[in-house]
Amino acid sequence: MKNTNYRPQPTATSTVSPSRLASEIQFTAWEETRALTSIMRHPRSLARPLVNWRPPSVSLPPVAGSPGLNVAITRHRVGPRAKARAKGYGAEREPAYVVSLRFTHAGGDFVDSTTPEAWVRAVIDKELIDAVHELSSGTAHTFIWLVDRDFRPVHSPISLFTGFDQAA
Repeated sequence: MKNTNYRPQPTATSTVSPSRLASEIQFTAWEETRALTSIMRHPRSLARPLVNWRPPSVSLPPVAGSPGLNVAITRHRVGPRAKARAKGYGAEREPAYVVSLRFTHAGGDFVDSTTPEAWVRAVIDKELIDAVHELSSGTAHTFIWLVDRDFRPVHSPISLFTGFDQAA
């Protein structure tokens, strides 16, 4: 039976801002950030309608006292309705894909949101980080955003992704 009164214990990352931790990640884990960026663009990350298809995943090293995380990278093509909604929201560039990064802890434990957010900030340009949306559940944090054909984030309403976490 799950303990509904569970309160996560503060970790070393609880006191560090995601932006500051992202700078540390870019400096100390540049190979992993490069791998994340590469996998997002790789054809294997494009979701397929096959029962046995699984998104590529990467094991990330521990940073600033947090445990190592696993991240699954998925990309979906954007349909005409989503393109129209993004344009109506004020997007200047046409979205081509939806990118999602789903962070989990190997043991299924609670994941503090600071570390996954820092990893996302480490791979996204600072001026476009506000195009990223977070969909979280107790043991996983999913970050999702639209990108254009050059993989630059495109601003979109969060309502565009309502129910995405259940579908994914």
